[in-house]
Amino acid sequence: MAGRMMQGNANIPEGFHLSMALTDCIPVLFFSISAGVLACRFPSLLFRIGAVLVILAGSLKAGWKFVIALRKIDVPFLNRQMRFLMPSGFALMLLALAVNRSRWSLTAVLHHVTAFPSCIFFLAGIAGILVLCFFAKRLDRRNAKSNWKEQMVNGITQLCFLLGILFY
Repeated sequence: MAGRMMQGNANIPEGFHLSMALTDCIPVLFFSISAGVLACRFPSLLFRIGAVLVILAGSLKAGWKFVIALRKIDVPFLNRQMRFLMPSGFALMLLALAVNRSRWSLTAVLHHVTAFPSCIFFLAGIAGILVLCFFAKRLDRRNAKSNWKEQMVNGITQLCFLLGILFY
């Protein structure tokens, strides 16, 4: 089984060092804090399960980079799981909003995201998401330079959302 999980050195992306793996943890940390704050404000088990799936997906992806950087082994599952876990987690979070409609107010949410200075951070976060969507279509995820660009934007994006959430 271990042989099926590990690929030869030919599949190891070059330039994936410990500093990149550590940098990949930053957006996961910022999202985790944001999700924790929101989970306290919006008490929904479904929302919390979704948030945990998203955090797990990001953590496993960061773990993939740690394994590459430290062991020079490619464990494809750690990378590929993101395309299943992350969308599932976000879908559960959105479903929680519909299922638990009585626990939140659209008026209150709109007031929060449009209040100053939160609105500035949310607008910057949305811009970051758009840049990340562009990167997802254009950049090679196994290229170190592309990964650095993506992680820098992702870290700033998640920081903006976190600050938007905290400044209310």
